[in-house]
Order: sequence, then C-alpha cells, then structure tokens
Amino acid sequence: MNPPVRQAAADELVDVMRLFDGALLETDSDRIRRQLTARSGCILLAGERRPLGAIALWTGAVDDRPTEWADAVHITAIAVATQRRDQGVGRSLIEAAADWAAPRPLSATFAERVDDFYTACGFEIKTHDGRLWAIRRAGVD
Repeated sequence: MNPPVRQAAADELVDVMRLFDGALLETDSDRIRRQLTARSGCILLAGERRPLGAIALWTGAVDDRPTEWADAVHITAIAVATQRRDQGVGRSLIEAAADWAAPRPLSATFAERVDDFYTACGFEIKTHDGRLWAIRRAGVD
C-alpha cells in the first residue's frame, strides 16, 4: 500500500531538501522555500511521519519550455527515498500532483534514464531544444 500524500508545511524545508539531495538532484533552496509557502507552487510529500518522497511543483514561467505547454504546472524535482523506490511512491506523487494542478497539465524536463517512469505515469515525451520534455494532460489515469 502506498503512503498518503500531503502538502508539505513551511517548516519541512530540511526534510524536503534531504530527499532531493539524497537523490543527487540540483535544486535551488530559495525556489523550494517559495514553493513550500505556496507563493509559486507547492511541495507534496509522501509518508505520514517521515517523508518517503517529495515532488516540487512550480506555477511560474519556465524558460525554454515548449510554447504549447506554457500553461502547465512544472515539476522541478521529484525524489523517493532509496529504500522505497520501485514501490509506487513516485507514481502516487505524480497522481497527487496532477490532482493539485488540475485542470492544468503537468510538465517536466528530465534525464533519459527516467524516461520509462514518466511514460508509465501517462506523460507524452518529446525532445525540445535538445532536452527531453514530458507533459501529462489533465484527466490521465
């Protein structure tokens, strides 16, 4: 059974950054702080007591995004604790993010090694300006 997903509180910055740093993601702590305070998006956490995964959502402009996806809520980072990978936690975070963003779609740019994950979560993949981009339209299950 997958853990519940909830919106992170402003005082959970350290937990969120620990997850992203543990996944070796390049994240901007100032942007993450803004997302935690809901000024420019949100952070969703999987897990009740100790976060097992996190997804950061950005509602502002994204440079170089395909123009036809300009209205999408952008995933700036997603990470799952090593011991909980391949157990559906990431998919649960995507589903909760899609619900939070609706009716807007979700977009992401990502490394090729996670292409299968985004495809399995219902994203359309395309190459734009030499980078991989994905979009998940509202209403995809």
